This record gives sequence, structure tokens and C-alpha cells, in this order.
Amino acid sequence: MSGRETPVMQQHAAAKRAYPDCIVFFRLGDFYEMFGEDAGVAAGLLDLTLTSRNKGKPDEIPMCGIPHHAAHGYIKKLLEQGCKVAICEQMADPATVKGIVPREVVRVITPGTWTDADQLEDHTNNWLCAVEIGAGEVGVALLDLSTAELLSARLSDLTSALSELGRARPREVLLYAEHDCQAAADVLAEVVPRAVLRTSQALTPAELVAAGARVDLAELEPIVARAVSRAVGYAHACLGDKDLPLWRVGVWNPSGVLSLDRAAQRHLELVESSVGDKRATLLAIIDRTQTAGGARLLRSRLLSPLTDVAAIRRRLDQVETLVQNGLVRASLRDALEDVTDLERLSVRASLGEATPRDLGAMRRGLRAAQHCRAALLGLPDEEGKKSLGLDMPVDWVGDLLERLDDALVERPPTQTKDGAVFVDGYDPELDRLATLRLSGSEAMVALETRLRQETGVSQLRVRFTRVFGWYVEVTRSQTTKIPASWRRKQTVAAGERYSLPEVDELADEIASADELFRARELTLWRQLSDEVVRAAQRIHHLASLLSVVDVASALGELAVDADYCRPEVDDSADLSVVDGRHPVVEKLAASGRFVPNDLALEARSEHLWLISGPNMAGKSTFLRQVALLVILAQMGSFVPARSARVGIVDAVLSRVGASDNLAGGESTFMVEMRETASILRTATSRSLVILDEVGRGTSTFDGLAIAWAVVEHLDQTIGCRALFATHYHELTELGDSSPGCRNYSVSAREHEGEVIFLHRVLAGAASRSYGVAVARLAGLPEPVLARARGLLSGFEGQLGARALRAPPVVEKQLDLFHAPTEHPQQAQVLDTLRELDLDRLTGLEALGLLAQWQRTLR
Repeated sequence: MSGRETPVMQQHAAAKRAYPDCIVFFRLGDFYEMFGEDAGVAAGLLDLTLTSRNKGKPDEIPMCGIPHHAAHGYIKKLLEQGCKVAICEQMADPATVKGIVPREVVRVITPGTWTDADQLEDHTNNWLCAVEIGAGEVGVALLDLSTAELLSARLSDLTSALSELGRARPREVLLYAEHDCQAAADVLAEVVPRAVLRTSQALTPAELVAAGARVDLAELEPIVARAVSRAVGYAHACLGDKDLPLWRVGVWNPSGVLSLDRAAQRHLELVESSVGDKRATLLAIIDRTQTAGGARLLRSRLLSPLTDVAAIRRRLDQVETLVQNGLVRASLRDALEDVTDLERLSVRASLGEATPRDLGAMRRGLRAAQHCRAALLGLPDEEGKKSLGLDMPVDWVGDLLERLDDALVERPPTQTKDGAVFVDGYDPELDRLATLRLSGSEAMVALETRLRQETGVSQLRVRFTRVFGWYVEVTRSQTTKIPASWRRKQTVAAGERYSLPEVDELADEIASADELFRARELTLWRQLSDEVVRAAQRIHHLASLLSVVDVASALGELAVDADYCRPEVDDSADLSVVDGRHPVVEKLAASGRFVPNDLALEARSEHLWLISGPNMAGKSTFLRQVALLVILAQMGSFVPARSARVGIVDAVLSRVGASDNLAGGESTFMVEMRETASILRTATSRSLVILDEVGRGTSTFDGLAIAWAVVEHLDQTIGCRALFATHYHELTELGDSSPGCRNYSVSAREHEGEVIFLHRVLAGAASRSYGVAVARLAGLPEPVLARARGLLSGFEGQLGARALRAPPVVEKQLDLFHAPTEHPQQAQVLDTLRELDLDRLTGLEALGLLAQWQRTLR
């Protein structure tokens, strides 16, 4: 440090040394300033003007700044870039300090520890994740500081841990691996691309003890305890000396949750669409929630469906209660619409970060909660109330609501410094100071009137000059009536001027009325904030209940509006559906256009359907809708069907749709094989597997051989419930020969050269393909279509129905065209001419064909 540095810059240097990996927001008056390297980074990321301190001098330092009141928006941008921000505040009012104002870092903000509800996504948890990788086990901890939640689990391997992180999608991951840390970090970067990865050293015994003081580690396995300690310790270090709120702490057992790996989440478009259309996801279709907490809970349930029958049925009971009580549901949803994000507001209050506007939002939410209470009282039966957790006394935090109602103005300001936080009449002293602040001269007039009455001096005047300030002036003839305690201040021609304690005190109050008003308001604010802090955990518990009620009412509204039924969920191996529908396709399609289909799978008998049929007929839609129906049922939702029975599924494993990994140098076929391999390794007899066109990315015979082997393995080795869509007609032999397989097809018809897709799944294999007809729909030129029809006729005549075990050997390609060997070109021309659809042939295409044929025959 240069000896020329000012005390202020020495303060900044000390803060930067203490937090070298952070951008330091250094408070100077109404601005946060950044200096040195921080200024260069921040200016680039935030599009700020980079200036300098001591410009042109040897100790010139780059700097940039932002207004204090706008800091949160800038912080959000830095967090999105993976930065950490250290907030260095003024610890005293500069007006009351002689010399340098003391400054300290009061908070470190990171992507995973941000608590500003206005800047976070309402519908998504903001998880901080810690991962501990050991020998044959992985510990995972998930902490959402904004909602005071802590979850932890022990997993058997990194693959399982990655699956869980794929559900949670944390914003920040803390990693310590005893073995290859970099390899784990590379994989995590692929699984959770939005997350910021940070590595750290092994935890010390002192750090474990400190974390144990905040959360009970005794019941956790050692590797889980280390993950929890790392997450808790990191979050606590970011908060400075503030207590860490952890009000919802739990250990989750992955075996109690239906497994949905990254591929299944992507293929089924549960929360993200492959084309980026947010409307085209299952979450978008089913989300009728009214509250932020309810939306987060619904998303969590969707990505983590249950495998416990009793727990699923309890959730279904909640939905059914609100399906059957439409008036209650309508009143409840109206009330829920005004419930604010009480979870996050209660946390901000407990951390001392709540603003007057936050408490106004809290009051509004608590007021709406009372309306929810009134609506729920309309439930006619005790069983319905019990299903929603209303059979036990509920703390509706009415006492705090009453306090906030008494205290706050209708629209509180953003900051306490803006004033006008409290209603008139809340505090007499504050009212007096407010009056004094706004009309000090009127207070002096009132004092003048009182003094006249007390002394009997009718000509008494209270006056003000810049030289003498406030004083009392009395005419000389009436000075004998003045009390002896009054002190003569000045003699003038008209009489005498006096000072007295009451006038002096009021004069001082008028002079400092604004300062006194703000000080009193700040005192009252701290008192009110302390009351909110004491009730914060109660508010959080109420918010949890309202989230459950919100999800139940939302799914009830969905069931009634979209005609969903309650599924029968049990421990059987059955999966049967009558008139099942794809929830997303049905919603986005024209009204009444979606064709429902039935399904009947039983793991011990007919458990695998081989589904054939043309492209665009609906095979992939059918596969996906079955998987989505299972997920909906096991998350505790009604399902789009006339009836459904779901025997518990432990995993939905999917390979649907083409994709590649160009960045990783992997082709579509390689990605397909990797995902198929993962399915075959992890599937159990309880799993649901959906596979679409496996093997299409390689040569015909290779693809057919792979598809055949995969089907056999699913059928004979794993024995799970599975749907396998294919264009390989040869696979239908398995459906005819294996007792576990059955052939089904998606129907289509061709009429006058046009293919009509019926979208109905029927028993039996497809009798033919409609590939050329589909190509015609896609707009291929007629000459190309005519040539394709001719080639297809030749292929079918030569090859017929091939068996995999004895594929024919094609000696000469020209034999496929049935052409005389001495004139193959003539046969090609004749085949094309024979297949032409003259009604669709344009004049330009006709001329092109004639020219081509002429060249061919020459």
C-alpha cells in the first residue's frame, strides 16, 4: 500500500484484502464505488464509464460507481456472470462522525446466497449446492437461503448425484473431491450449465463444529455431514454476523422419488422446451398456482414424483377435496391471488434486510391469508379439511397482521430514509415531530397563545431573527408580569426580549425537527422489525401451508377445466389407461382435434408394446403421453384420461427424439447409443422405458440388429413396462413370438394419393409405410417423388418381408428396378414415367424431366 493513500482508500484496501475473490461495493455517500481491478471488471460487465481517482497523479486508481438505490439491479447482472459481491457499508451517519466514517463488509452476495425476492425467479428455488465425493459414495446438500430450506442426501455414485442436481438446477455448486476434482467439475458444468462452480479445501474440525452448532449433524452420515457443513459454512460466511435461518431441514431418500434423469427431463420437456417455447412444457400447462411459493412447490413435485403409494394418495385427496368443492375452490383462488411471497419475505426480515415496502407486502400477504382461512372454513367435511392439514390448529399470525395494520401506511416507501413509513396516530411523539417538521412556526404561535394566557400579557409576542433566533418580546409597561425565571435577552425601544426554556427547547426542536423525526421513525422501524423477526418462522410455516393449499387448488382447477380424472395408484405392476391424452399437445392443438388412446401394460405378462406406423402418425406423442401420465399421477395430480391405473414406477427412462452433441464431438447416433446404454444399465422391472426409433442413426442392418437386441433385453432380461416405436417391420416377429411383447400400430390411410393420419393406436403391426406420402406432404418435387415410388416398388418386389436372421444378398442393384440388363437407363425412365402424378407436375418440372430423360437415353 502506498504511503500516499488516504484513510478512505486504506479502508478499501483492507476490505479487498479480506475478500480478494469479490467485487467490493464500497459505500461513499449515496454511491457504491469500485476501485482498481474491480472497477475494470465491473465497468465492462455493467457497461459503466470507467474513470479514475487522483487522475494524472502517480497514485491514480481506476474507479467506477453506481447509485446506492439502484444497486440490486447491478448486483443481479454481476451474479449472472458468476461474480461475488462484497457490500462494504458506512457504519455510522457521516453527519454525526468527526473524522473518517467507519466502514465494514456487512454482506457477501453470491449467485447461490442471494435473497432479494425482487431479483430472484419467483417460480424456482435458488439452490446453493455442496457436493462431497468419496470412495463409492457422494454427499449432496442443497440450501436455499431465500426460503430457509436445507436438504441433504447420500447417493451411491456420481451419476445418481448428477441426476439429483439435474432436478434441482442449483445456481452455485461448492465442490471438494478427494480424488479427481477437475473431472467432477467438468461433468457438473455439463449437467448444470447455469451454475457457478467453486472448489475449496477440505473442511477443518473447527468448521465442522461451527456448522454443527447451526444444524444437527449427529444423525447424518459422515459424507453428508461434510456436504451440509460446507454449504452451511459458506452461507454463514456470506452473512457476516447474522444468524442463518434454516426453518425447513430434511434428508431426502432418492429411492422414495421417481427417477427422472437428464435425458428424460429433456425428452419429455417437463420444464424446458426443446424449441425454447415456455408454453410448450408440461409445467406451463399444469401450473395454475396463484402464489410464488405454490409455483416453486409445484415445480419441485413435478421433477420429484413420489414412489410411496400412501403419500401419493394423500396428495390426490387434497386435489379431490377442492375438485368436489367448486365454490370453496373459487373463493380460495381469489384469496390466494393476493398472497405475496411470504417465504422469502420472512427470510429477508430475519436477516435484517426487509424494507418498509417488504413489510407492506408481508401485511398484504397475511391479510390475504385471513381470506384464505375464511374460504377454507367453507369445506363441508372434516376429511377434506384433514387432507389439507387443517385438522390441527393453524397459526394464521393474526397478531402480527394487526400490528402491521396499525403501524404502516397503505403504500410504504422503498427505504426507511424516504420517510412516511407510519400512519398518523401510531406514535404521538412521531406525530408531534411530523407536525413540527412541517409547520414549526404554527407550534410557536400555539406556544405564544399559551404564554399569554399563563402570564396575562396580551401584547406578548414570540418572534424570530437570524441574529438572535427565537425569543419572547414584551412591552415595557407589562414587564412586571413576567416570571422571574425568564432571562432577559435584549432591551429594545419597544420593550424587553426574553428567553425561556420552553421557547429554547421548541426552537431547538424546530431547527432539528427533520433529524429528530427521522431518528424517531428509525427507532420505531427497528422496534417493528424486531417484532417481525420474532414472528418470521411462524410466517414461514404459514407460507408452507398456503403453498400446499395453492398447489391443491391449482391442480383441482386444472382437473375440472381440462377434464382430468383421479388415477388409481397402487403397488401393482399394472399400467392401464382409457382414453389417455397428451396434456401439452392437447392444450396447444385445436379444440377437439386430439385423438385419445388406450394402454394396458402388465410387467408379468404383456409388458412391452412394439409400435409401428408412419412418421407424423403420432407414435412419439403416444410414448410421451404415457410417460407424462405416470409422472402426473405419482406427483399427486389428476391425469388427462377417462380412467387410469398406475402401478408404482421407480424410474421413467426415455430415448425420444434426435439430438447430437457437436461441442463434445458426438454424433446423433453416439448420443442415442449412450442414452440407450444408460437406460439398459439402470432400468429395473419397476421402470417405465420409452424408446423411439432406436438404431436409425446407422446403416439399416446395423440399426435393425441393435434395435432387435435392445428389445430382447428389455423383454427377457429386465422385464419392465416399455413402449418401443420403430420403423423396422422385421421387429414385429418379436411381437408375434414373445409372450411379453405385443405388436401395435398407429393407423393411417391413403386416399387418392393423400395420406390421412388417424392417430389411433390399434393392435397389430403396421401393414405398410407411408414415407413417400409424407415426403409429398413435406413438398418434395414430383419428379423426385415419382422416382422414389418406382424405387420403392422395386425394393418391395425384390426383398419382400425380410427376416433378420437371413437377410437377402442383393447381387446387382439394377435388378431391383426390374430393368432389362441391356437397357437399365430405359427402365429407369419408364419407372419414373409410370409413377408420375401428372396433376401435381408443374410445367417447369415437366421440361426438366424431358431434358433429363433425353440426356439419359443418349
